[in-house]
Amino acid sequence: MLVGLGHVDLVCRDLERSLAFYATVFGPLGLEAPFLVEGERGEKIHYLRFPAAGSGSIGLRQAVEDQQFELYAPGFHHLALAVDSPEDVDAAHAAAVGAGAEVLHAPRLWPQYHPAYYATFFLDLDGFRLEVATSRDARL
Repeated sequence: MLVGLGHVDLVCRDLERSLAFYATVFGPLGLEAPFLVEGERGEKIHYLRFPAAGSGSIGLRQAVEDQQFELYAPGFHHLALAVDSPEDVDAAHAAAVGAGAEVLHAPRLWPQYHPAYYATFFLDLDGFRLEVATSRDARL
């Protein structure tokens, strides 16, 4: 039986810049400092763990070549992170703006997903689309 998402790995153009971005935006919401693991190429993967034990992590690793991320190309579309409250959504949005993220959608209700679904969408520094949302009753 599946119990949840273990981790998602993102490949970054500038690993140090991405580590700083994720620490600034999600550190105040409980994302932990990196736990280092050696990858299959010998590279360091920096796993940023969610605060609850067993709730998963985001892995960041350095790209070996530069290519533009394309939102609707086959592959990754976006990463949605769940938070406790609308205030956490607002805090992530403010931190993302302060860290230089391109905001796609400011925080607002998204009733097409669930009447209480409150979310913001923005791009990280590599162009990965991130969503931060709260709705205790919604499952997407």
